[in-house]
Amino acid sequence: MRMTTCRFTGIVVMLLLLMISMVSSSLAQDEAGALFTTVGDGPVVEFGPRGEWDGRYTDPGAVTYHDGQFYMFRNGFQSWPASVQVGYLTSDDGINWTEVTEEPVFTTDEVDYAGTAMLASSAEVRDDGTWALYFYTWERPAFRGAGGAIGLATADDPLGPWTPLPEAILSPGSRGEWDETQLAAPSVVRTDTGYVMYYTGYDSRNRQSIGMATSEDGITWTKYDDPTTTEAPFAESDPVLIPAEEWEAEAVHQPRVVKTDDGWVMIYRSPGPGRGMMRLGLATSEDGINWTKSADNPIFAPDDLPNGNTMWFTALTHVDDTFYLYVEGSDTAGVPDTSIYVATYTGDLVGD
Repeated sequence: MRMTTCRFTGIVVMLLLLMISMVSSSLAQDEAGALFTTVGDGPVVEFGPRGEWDGRYTDPGAVTYHDGQFYMFRNGFQSWPASVQVGYLTSDDGINWTEVTEEPVFTTDEVDYAGTAMLASSAEVRDDGTWALYFYTWERPAFRGAGGAIGLATADDPLGPWTPLPEAILSPGSRGEWDETQLAAPSVVRTDTGYVMYYTGYDSRNRQSIGMATSEDGITWTKYDDPTTTEAPFAESDPVLIPAEEWEAEAVHQPRVVKTDDGWVMIYRSPGPGRGMMRLGLATSEDGINWTKSADNPIFAPDDLPNGNTMWFTALTHVDDTFYLYVEGSDTAGVPDTSIYVATYTGDLVGD
């Protein structure tokens, strides 16, 4: 009887320790997921009326801060993959947004080489006052193997008219390379010596990694090429971030990058191993080339949104020591329509 009691007590203790471990693990994940705090209990920008160009879905596209004001060039569309149009909004605080015009300021039809869609992804204002909008194309109406490249449009005013360059400024690599089928989601950072672009590259197996390119003028670009790797799939260029963690499955993509006084910060996305498994990761760098992933990854998940349903495209900007993370998510649980939410973090992400 005493032995039976001891065994029973031992089992209870083991179960309690297991429960404590599970709770601790859950708390750690919750804490990691709460690195960015979602503002409010709903979206800051909603999708448009039914039947309009943004009547089903909208994502934050490109967000930038200039001369004391936030600017957003959001993507609006009615299905996916399908034609995408770009809307224009402004904000004084990055949270409360005003739609400047109900009509899109830039459309897929204006880009001759955009087969199915053109999506805004990064924006900046040049020293001469010229607005630059970096976008990527989606060539075919498919989720996999769609093809696409990165383009640039410029305008004297954010309302347009926007003039795209006649050809892509960055294209996929040769057959067998890590970025051979498609490029997407450019994030462009201006530095003291020129421009740096981070982008997604797709290989023939749909494995997705993050690459880097540099430019003196923001128009002519050279992909980063590590001289120590000379054979395919890295003969022509090299990624700076690859999928390696279990939660990342076979894809790290959609880099959103800012350069702060403390160093470089990247928020990236992984679709995970199954449907509805979108997560965001954090990586930091001292030189913009060598990146360290956060030990707390993933740092943001659908559960961190008010409805905790789905999560798609993102944008990132950094103003006065605060990071503003814009996330496309479902407006209502169980309904596929998407709107834009904002989450913030104040402090040094490089040192944390």
